[in-house]
Amino acid sequence: MRLTLPRLLCVLALASAQLAPAKIEEWKDPQGNTFKAEPVEALGPLALFRTPAGTGRRLLWRTLSMADCVRFNEQAGNKPEPATRWIDARGELTGRLRGHVSALNNVNFITADLATRPEPQLLIVLVVDNAASGSWDMLGKSVAPYQALQKKYPGQAAGIQFGMNHGAKDHNELALRATIPWLLVDYGEQRQIPALYRLSPKRGDFALLVLSRDGVPIIAVNNPAEAAINQFFADTDALLGLLQPGNPLGWPDRAHYLAAVHAARHKQDSAGPILVGNPLAPQKLSERGIFRVAASIEVGADGKATSVTLKDDGSIPADLVSALTKPLQRSSVFVPAVDHGQFVAGTYDYLLEIPH
Repeated sequence: MRLTLPRLLCVLALASAQLAPAKIEEWKDPQGNTFKAEPVEALGPLALFRTPAGTGRRLLWRTLSMADCVRFNEQAGNKPEPATRWIDARGELTGRLRGHVSALNNVNFITADLATRPEPQLLIVLVVDNAASGSWDMLGKSVAPYQALQKKYPGQAAGIQFGMNHGAKDHNELALRATIPWLLVDYGEQRQIPALYRLSPKRGDFALLVLSRDGVPIIAVNNPAEAAINQFFADTDALLGLLQPGNPLGWPDRAHYLAAVHAARHKQDSAGPILVGNPLAPQKLSERGIFRVAASIEVGADGKATSVTLKDDGSIPADLVSALTKPLQRSSVFVPAVDHGQFVAGTYDYLLEIPH
């Protein structure tokens, strides 16, 4: 995997307050160094940890042994996908924000209707201080890149504005004059949201943060000028892109993690292959008038497709058969079948149906 943003793999020290983690254990980074942390979430191709000091740390799955992948899964559990409605969110932070955020409606703030919004996978937090001129500049320069992210990744990241070092009037006025497109954390409720309160900077400081649904820091920049603001949103864009299930860059790491868990779960029985990376693009297929692709794919014990047989119902033109079977065999990424904890060859019944 080629990543142009090395900070996507770095530890981000954002908080000094001690947490009460469920289970702190030792882990190893790619250099063989040990660190203590609590597993939080399988974030696509990344393992997300929280350290005892509240910092966030991410590692690509392939840098962890299969045994550590299983240990991570056992401790972090199977975290549900983001809720369709934010009001049903179960994240430590996203769930806590219910009833505590407002949205700008013309010239007034009204309680945000989280029943009409999806639970975001990431939260973009703008920490401000009305007395700091840099806060005003940061808000103004964040609007356009934030809106671009919303358009590119709708519903996947939500912005919230937070500020402790000013009064209630200044809190609302700052947001109103900046005409913010993100949500505003209600001033009187901010102390009730520990995941944000413990990240509060000192008076006169401001910041941009990306937090997980549980409030774990992922990306941060303090007192950013324009260049740092632009880099922050570029980093956030890169992270969101990496988290997309259809991004081939993330498939090898997803497969490494899922293979470890798949084998561990089936030590006493057997289970078929799991498709991790699907190379067929629904939009391109529909443009060619193809709305259903069914195939039988033979998958080796190494997870590689060895043969593909289309289940032709006559809807696929003969001259396009090869154009479908070749990428399925060459570019699909699988977790292999398992028999009593051992990887074995198996058959995967592939089906892609495109609404039209």
